[in-house]
Amino acid sequence: MSQAAVHVGIDCGKSRLDAALFPAVAHQQVANTPEGHQELAIWIKEQGAVRVGLEASGGYERPVRDALVAVGLEVHVLDPARVRYFAKAKGQWAKTDPIDARVIAEFTACMAGGPSVVPDRAREELAGLVCTRRALVDKRADLRKVATAAPEAAREAVDAAIEALSRSIAKLDDTLTRQVHSSPIIKQTVERLVTAPGIGPVVAVSLAALAPELGRLTGGQMAALAGVAPHTKGIVAAFYQRLVKAGKPPKLAITACMRKLLTRLNAMLAHAQTWNEQAGLKA
Repeated sequence: MSQAAVHVGIDCGKSRLDAALFPAVAHQQVANTPEGHQELAIWIKEQGAVRVGLEASGGYERPVRDALVAVGLEVHVLDPARVRYFAKAKGQWAKTDPIDARVIAEFTACMAGGPSVVPDRAREELAGLVCTRRALVDKRADLRKVATAAPEAAREAVDAAIEALSRSIAKLDDTLTRQVHSSPIIKQTVERLVTAPGIGPVVAVSLAALAPELGRLTGGQMAALAGVAPHTKGIVAAFYQRLVKAGKPPKLAITACMRKLLTRLNAMLAHAQTWNEQAGLKA
């Protein structure tokens, strides 16, 4: 009986790196320093790992990514939201670092294989901006929840904090627009993605920055990207209704719709087509 391939997930922090294996059970923690990167690379090679997944962490992952790629390991930088959705789908929502690292490893094991995807500088900067924007939007959403229950004496302070975050998000949006226009390749990708119904600028830029494999996968590899599917109104609604009427559970029907949409987006980029131009092509 052949032994299951070993995958590594790494949760990257400012000062430390937590690594875990899948399907084997082992953890390793090292400093996020050149010496720690070397120690981690040796450990990963000793485990016989075939692939390494890192969560994008505001740039903290870049030095270790580069160090692991330099020693010949297959490394993929992952969108944290995709890993989070994957964990939720599996009912795994513990937030201790070792468990996070193992979830990253399991997610990495489900990905389509291929050479390491090291983003170019423009895409890397864009990814950092997208992650920062997402963090600010999440903080604003949390504050809006606080505002609904805040006493009158605190309401003004909470509202001021929300307004400040909204201004910061608007400034980031301007920066994102300039960053997209500075790269002809990214600009073209975003312009194609927004031709799809329900795909707005924010989703398109997020996909361009955080899902560099989109456009290079086959239709059968779309399940690994399901976590990035946007919530859309109208798009593939008829397909969803047909599945529900056929007896599919609503959550399963939604997953099928996400996969259908991603398959179409993947084909658009693979064939350099807009949504309407791609309509007759097979993903």
